[in-house]
Amino acid sequence: MVNEEKVHIMTQIALDETKKCKDQLHEGGYYKSDYIRSHTISAVWNITVSYLLVLFLIALYFSDYLFVNVVRLNYLQLGIMIGGGYFILLTGTVFFSYFYYLKQYTVSQDLVRSYLEHIEVLGAFYQQNENGEENGDDTSISS
Repeated sequence: MVNEEKVHIMTQIALDETKKCKDQLHEGGYYKSDYIRSHTISAVWNITVSYLLVLFLIALYFSDYLFVNVVRLNYLQLGIMIGGGYFILLTGTVFFSYFYYLKQYTVSQDLVRSYLEHIEVLGAFYQQNENGEENGDDTSISS
């Protein structure tokens, strides 16, 4: 006979594994500091590459001006503007990504905790059924 409670628990576990917690289960073993640090470093890397690509595109756009005025350009001021812009962008990225991934970690841990609670309930259900079946088997064998 099909036990509806068991089917409900197993369905919830399957949904958690496929939809709700798929990525969270994969990253569930990280410590909070490692999780935040790795994702923040990834964000910094992505911002750095994007910033360099945008600088390259701006340089291509103004390439005729740059080639004509290569001697008259104030490279110190240009370097300070480029470096300052990068520093401001980098500081904002680190600040916002830290708090964003801190929140993501908290949500992820709640989902993983709920998933593990479902697993424990299912394990207890199986343990209860095994104990009940063993007692029933023992009495039927001895009679």
